[in-house]
Amino acid sequence: MRLLSILFILLTFSVRAQEFNCHIQINSSKIQQSDRTLFEQMQKATYEFFANNVFTEHKMKIQERVEFNIGIILHEEMGSNEYRGEIQVTYARPIFGSGYNSPVIDIRDEKVIFRFSIGDVIEFNLNSSTSSLASLLTYYAYLVLALDYDTFAPLGGQEFLKIADRVVENSQSDPSPGWRSFEDNGRNRAAIIEEMLNDMYEPYRMCLYEYHRLGLDYMHEQPEQGRAAIIEALEKLRPIYQRRRDSYLLALFIRAKSDEIVQIFSEGSPDEKRRAYNIMNAIDPANQDKYKKIMSQSR
Repeated sequence: MRLLSILFILLTFSVRAQEFNCHIQINSSKIQQSDRTLFEQMQKATYEFFANNVFTEHKMKIQERVEFNIGIILHEEMGSNEYRGEIQVTYARPIFGSGYNSPVIDIRDEKVIFRFSIGDVIEFNLNSSTSSLASLLTYYAYLVLALDYDTFAPLGGQEFLKIADRVVENSQSDPSPGWRSFEDNGRNRAAIIEEMLNDMYEPYRMCLYEYHRLGLDYMHEQPEQGRAAIIEALEKLRPIYQRRRDSYLLALFIRAKSDEIVQIFSEGSPDEKRRAYNIMNAIDPANQDKYKKIMSQSR
């Protein structure tokens, strides 16, 4: 079971379900209409989508539930019950032996369009796309599951990536943006799954595993061993940058991890600092000034 918290304007609700501790915020403050009934029902339907469905066959212990956040911001009503907005999804992995959660992904999906009417049910269906909103929620649930499992075992999230890919395939007839990898210069939902299932990006997924399971999980007892493993994990990103400097996966990794990496290696040895700085400066040269902090700070 899992705890699901939904914040709608000023109301907070909780529900138990199986895989997640999922916190969902729906913000409709930009939609100017006096009758809020539709948004209250949208809140209720989103709540029930996560509360009433089982996403895996895995039996998770309480401490194994996957915690992530979804923020849905509605910008405008485009027509009759059709809304344009954005979704922000963040997921942070708990680190063994500490109270720290390490950020794994922080996505701001700015091109979201869906319909919702009073009385609608957001249907969970892996065989077809029942609605744009259902596809969005299903996609991000399985993407987060895939990322979580990849951080605990080599390529551990493969089954969930294939399900997310099925959601993308089922959404090809959906005219709303984000479901075709060639759109938006390859920075969208479809492109994420396409890259993660591409063998060329396997080093990214192995980096997720080594960085977290072999690196951060050892930091509480053997920090030198942990930092060494993180350096080896980061080295796996160099070939990706060399072959695809515009990789969306690499950009998402840097967005989620760059501040953490600076913090980790600010406490490292001179050799660890140098190696970490060289890697990050190579794969993210636009943020060179940020990585200089690694070298300037001492233990």
